[in-house]
Amino acid sequence: MDIHRADLAYRRRSLWLLAALLGVCAIGLWLLHGWLQTVQAHALASAPQEARRWLRGAIAAMLIMPALPSALWGHSLRRLGRAAREEGRFPPRAWKTYRDVRVLREQAALRWSRRSERLGRIAQGAAGVFAAAAVAAWVWLS
Repeated sequence: MDIHRADLAYRRRSLWLLAALLGVCAIGLWLLHGWLQTVQAHALASAPQEARRWLRGAIAAMLIMPALPSALWGHSLRRLGRAAREEGRFPPRAWKTYRDVRVLREQAALRWSRRSERLGRIAQGAAGVFAAAAVAAWVWLS
């Protein structure tokens, strides 16, 4: 039984990146709260057309925000699946892992590679749905 060894430096960097991302998201939510209060103040004090314009921007922004992370995640999953399928092992040699994992070969590796590629296509499809929903909301509220 082969073991794909964990890369401790990769784990440490990833956890720091995750902590930084969490901080950025917290700041983003705080700024979003302030922006939505500004939108609410403008919507209540302005003409209905201007309120509709602010609301259109807020809804479209909320719908488009998850599109990029979803597209990137889907791309990464599809790359992982393709590399595993080409090597005939899961995880591929060049990929780093957080912990030691057993290497899958042959049919088990093929199943995991197909699953990764399928989930990548689903994530990219979700990104397309988010983008289409943002455009639809923008057009519908115009």
